[in-house]
Amino acid sequence: MPQLDLNFVRNQFPVFSTDLGQKIGFLDNAGGSYVTGAVIDRLTDFYTNYKVQPYGANPLSNKAGEAMDLGRHTIAALLNVPPDRVTLGASSTQCFNTLAQACAPLFQKGREVIVSEQDHESNIGGWERLCQQQGGTLKIWKANSETGELDVADLEKLLSPKTVLVAVTHSSNIIGTLNPINEIAQRVRQVNARLVVDGVSYAPHCWPNLDELDVDAYVFSTYKTYGTHQGVMVVREDFLDELTPQCHFFNVPYSAKRLDTAGPDHAAIAALAGIGDYFETLYHHHFGADKVPLHVKARAMATLMNQHEMKLCTYLLENLANLPVRIFGRPGPEQREANIALSSPKISSKALADGLVDYTVAAKNGHFYAYRLLRAMGVEDMNDGVLRISLSHYTTQDEVERCVAGLRALLTES
Repeated sequence: MPQLDLNFVRNQFPVFSTDLGQKIGFLDNAGGSYVTGAVIDRLTDFYTNYKVQPYGANPLSNKAGEAMDLGRHTIAALLNVPPDRVTLGASSTQCFNTLAQACAPLFQKGREVIVSEQDHESNIGGWERLCQQQGGTLKIWKANSETGELDVADLEKLLSPKTVLVAVTHSSNIIGTLNPINEIAQRVRQVNARLVVDGVSYAPHCWPNLDELDVDAYVFSTYKTYGTHQGVMVVREDFLDELTPQCHFFNVPYSAKRLDTAGPDHAAIAALAGIGDYFETLYHHHFGADKVPLHVKARAMATLMNQHEMKLCTYLLENLANLPVRIFGRPGPEQREANIALSSPKISSKALADGLVDYTVAAKNGHFYAYRLLRAMGVEDMNDGVLRISLSHYTTQDEVERCVAGLRALLTES
């Protein structure tokens, strides 16, 4: 197995040829990644050459439609799912809200939804509003107040014949723990309920393998996986057939459009093909010109990406252990992603984020829409929240070392 060629990777991102891109260590990747040049090229091509209404008879319209189809088919190929199972929305939050509204036929008074306290609010709020509208009951799968982790045994206590759906994150955007999705699915299937998984925090670090995951719906964001600002939602066919279409009535026969609540961003969808270009380019460089499916290439590269990230994550965690901070989540790299949240009793999270700027490191503080989890873990000031340091496969050792040096100085001076 080769190691990730970091110089080659960074050459695929135009930002690293800019003055600020070369200077700043960008460690706020969980909020949105840099965009690969292949995506930018396709976006520019669309806007430059055929930014017209797609799917018409004229050549310009034809090219626009073909580019959009390629974007959708590329995402499907990366995930190894049929294109008509992919819904593209403005964001993951919008996808979850749309899915919740579509689930209205499954509810009646007395039915129950279980959401995890660990989740980003996008995979909680829509289900809470649905229960309020339909007279259902929202149950909270509580997280451990010290570790932030979920215990599957606690889920079993909440499940009942009235359970319609369980919503949980694949990995927490605060504590970084990878949740055992298939183990959760086994429990959910025992009561014939549906499982909806938020993969937004997971996908940038591991890339989802939907062949192995027993889920009814899986959602993630392409603007956190080196692309344009879109939400991707994959819904199982038998689940989709139970849902109320959220599209125009004349689009109901088309599976890919049933959960499309508005006109899509044509250029942004077309540019998604650039994510496939990126994985193709990296795979060819690291493994050669093997004729294997795109999802195989993506998974192979994701392995190399994750290995690189976890080396940096291990270094960061080892150094944080010697500083007066609370690490939210596991103190070591086992079963977690390279996404670390921390706070200090000596200095505010905002002061840490602001102070790191002097060390040319970009990080951010706040609750990151995991408001309920941080509240459960004892964080009182949600505006200040925690400092989050999130790595990507293009992060360098030097950038992480500057972050450590900055934190050490800020915490020593305070």
